[in-house]
Amino acid sequence: MKVLRWWLVLVLVLGGILLSACGAKPLLQDVSVTPDLITPNADGRGDLAKFEFRLNRSATVAIYLYDAAGQRFTFRSPTPLGLSEKSYSVFFPGIVDGFVLPGESQPDFTVVKRMLPDGPYTWELSAETPAGERAVFTGTLTLQDADTQLPVIKGFSVYPKEFSPNQDGIDDRVTLNLDLKKNVEELMVYLRGSDGTPRHIPEKEQTTPLNQAGWHTFDYDGGIDSGAEPPPDGDYVVYAEARDKVGQRVIVTDTVRIVNAGLPSAYILNGEVEYSATSLVLSDTLCFTLTVENDSNTYLRTTGPWPGTTYRGDQNFNTLGYSEESGVFRVALNYDTSLRDYPYRWGIGTPGQDLVQIGEYWYLPPFKRTLVTGCVQIVDVPRRNPLYYWAGLIHEDVEIASVNNRVDPRQITIWQP
Repeated sequence: MKVLRWWLVLVLVLGGILLSACGAKPLLQDVSVTPDLITPNADGRGDLAKFEFRLNRSATVAIYLYDAAGQRFTFRSPTPLGLSEKSYSVFFPGIVDGFVLPGESQPDFTVVKRMLPDGPYTWELSAETPAGERAVFTGTLTLQDADTQLPVIKGFSVYPKEFSPNQDGIDDRVTLNLDLKKNVEELMVYLRGSDGTPRHIPEKEQTTPLNQAGWHTFDYDGGIDSGAEPPPDGDYVVYAEARDKVGQRVIVTDTVRIVNAGLPSAYILNGEVEYSATSLVLSDTLCFTLTVENDSNTYLRTTGPWPGTTYRGDQNFNTLGYSEESGVFRVALNYDTSLRDYPYRWGIGTPGQDLVQIGEYWYLPPFKRTLVTGCVQIVDVPRRNPLYYWAGLIHEDVEIASVNNRVDPRQITIWQP
């Protein structure tokens, strides 16, 4: 029993010695900042100071700098760090969290990161444990020949403020302009919606080279021209962000609203066309019937001539008072000896029946079907006889998808009476 008590006492004594030794280690150790003078101007010489320290217990570490007037600047905001056998190190390029100096007017942009002005500073490195133990080290650091010119963005504009990326030819794109006052390492424009996802907007390079000071234009179609689904309808914040070579960053914002967004898709149902005849006498009419399906979650714009219209063989949609319109869908008829592609065209529905009006235009709603009919009166005997007629579904100035081109060809014979 005495032996057991002796061992117990020995264990307690040794444990106390170990705990005492552990507790004797300072929270922060081997703190240094080298060199004590830097010239942060991205010339590759003397641009950085190295903060180095050892942390003997897990703690929240922060690094601040103070100017001669006592204004505090944040280099590293409080950050939890763990116990480490190796020293921590972080390089200071003269850049701190954004600030406005006394006497400066409030800029019309947000300064995210900014270079400290030349001069002497007191640095402060602090660590605090969850139990409240705190350690602070201070020293001096001088900045000289620092590049303090901000990468200012002026004249940021977004037009139109509401756009509909759906390839209907009406406000499909948004244009963003800005005036950059300094050559930078990176200039980017992006938007964020309620989901927080950034969506990059490409630059439309014109007279000003990328990342150079001057006028810059950005063009955004919601990604639809590359076949991607556009962002969902809603309100978005548009960001223009510039970062220079020393690490200064500024951001300017605006807003835009997306409406009726969607990647359009339509086809002639089953690739089938019903023709009225395969043999015609001169002056007879060839008629067709087919069904168009809107296979997308967006509205499809269309225009006349409307279903039921009859063309003379020597007419085309221009002679009936219509022209090609970017973004509209139209059913069309073509034939072997035609002098132009798809001369006879019809709208993909009837206004007020299967089409709905949005503004001044007519649209086929999402996932709806519509019956389209039309006729062509034969007024001359073609040089090739018999010849083929076929249908198509045209998305004008965008594409004729392969599935909608030369649909259901039918050989037709024309007879001279």
